[in-house]
Amino acid sequence: MVSHVNDFGSTKKSAGLPEYAKPIEDHLTLFIQIIGICTAIVVSGVGVDVAYHGHVMGFYVTGASVVIFFLEVTWAITLFIQICVKNDESLCWNCWSSVLMITRGWRRSLFYLPVSCILAWKPYRLWLSFVAAGLLAILALAHIASSALDRRSFCQMNGGVDQIGESLLHTRPDCYDHFEEVLVTEVLDDGSGAQGRYVDSDGEI
Repeated sequence: MVSHVNDFGSTKKSAGLPEYAKPIEDHLTLFIQIIGICTAIVVSGVGVDVAYHGHVMGFYVTGASVVIFFLEVTWAITLFIQICVKNDESLCWNCWSSVLMITRGWRRSLFYLPVSCILAWKPYRLWLSFVAAGLLAILALAHIASSALDRRSFCQMNGGVDQIGESLLHTRPDCYDHFEEVLVTEVLDDGSGAQGRYVDSDGEI
């Protein structure tokens, strides 16, 4: 359960609210960031080695490693842009948001899986090619799993908010009725008490 900390340091559990802590997603994101950078380094090593032995494919693999490294450090680039650009409506931020929308989540697997198949199909007698192909396949599957978990968490959060809204709407008339009863009772009691005091003080109606 999610716990809220007040000013005095004590904790209490929230009741009836959706859980916003996502430990699985956080661990998966950290795993993707680490394995993404490692994969880019391994693929670049394969590309340089293949190009060194006179194969044209090595240059393409090296270029693919640059793209992989760029895609896997977009979170760092986003943080840098947020620090430098304070205005969310600026042209730079809008362009970068469009890039993130195109390259985020499962869409990266559309690039990783073909490169993984090429490295496994043409290893050029280099055992590191199979390692790079396996890392790319794992990275692609991790991005697909992360997108699926994010979508499920988003649906659950919207469902929880709708349920809370419906419960508040259903309980609101009862609260209003109870409030009206209290006001009417207090007004009647005050009126009768004031009238009784008036009769006692003057001795007549």
